[in-house]
Amino acid sequence: MSTRLATLALLTLVSSPIAAMAQTEAEPPVRPPTVEIGGGIGWFGQADAGTRDATMTANQPGDPDRLNFFSATGKTRSGPAGIGIIGVNFSRHFGVEGGFQYSRPRLVIDVDEDVEHTPGVTIEGDAFDQFVAEGNFIYHFNQARFDNRRTVPFVLAGVGALRQKTDDGITENGTIYQAGLGFKWFSGISSRGRAGGPGMRLDVRYVFRDGGLDFEEDARRSFFTFTATALFGF
Repeated sequence: MSTRLATLALLTLVSSPIAAMAQTEAEPPVRPPTVEIGGGIGWFGQADAGTRDATMTANQPGDPDRLNFFSATGKTRSGPAGIGIIGVNFSRHFGVEGGFQYSRPRLVIDVDEDVEHTPGVTIEGDAFDQFVAEGNFIYHFNQARFDNRRTVPFVLAGVGALRQKTDDGITENGTIYQAGLGFKWFSGISSRGRAGGPGMRLDVRYVFRDGGLDFEEDARRSFFTFTATALFGF
C-alpha cells in the first residue's frame, strides 16, 4: 500500500507542472492592441499662479523704502478639459502615445495685505484658452491583468508643450512634465491573444508646469489631473 501511495504522489507532482504548462499554452499571454485611438474628458486640479506686490517708492530722503499697497495672489481654478489620444504598442509591456488637450481655466486673484488694512477680496478673472500637446511612454503590467484578462494596469511618464491665450491677446508658452497610473479595459480578446475592440481608460496624473501665465517669472507649479477616455483598439 505504501508503494502505491508513493507512486500516486510522484505521478501527482509530475502531472501538475505539465497541466499548468498545457493551460498556459491554451491561454497565451494577452497583448495590448497594436493601435489605440480615443477621446474623452479630463479634470485638472487647482494650481497656484504666484504672488505680486503693488508697491510705490516712499517720499523720503536718502534710500527710501518701497511702500507696499497690497499683494495679489493668483491661482487657476480646477475645471474640465477635452482630450484626444492615439497610441502604438510595440510589445506586451511598452507603448507610446500622443495626445491633445483643450480647456478654459479661469484665473482667480486674491487681494490682501492692503496698506489701509481693509479686508481681503477675491476677484474672479476671465477664462482663457489652454492647449496642451503631449507625448507619453506607457508601461503595461501585463502579468497583473484581471477581469478575465480584459483589464490591464499601466503607468505613464511624458512631456508636453503648453500654450495659453487670453481673450485680450496675451499668449504664454510653457512645458509640462507628468507621471501617472491607471488601467485600460478592452471588450474583446482575439484567438491569438490580442486585446481590442471598444474599451475605456481611466488614469490620474501628477503634472509639473514650467512657464505659462503666472505672476512670477520662471514659475514652476504642480497639480493633479484625472482623465476618463473611450478607446477603440485595433
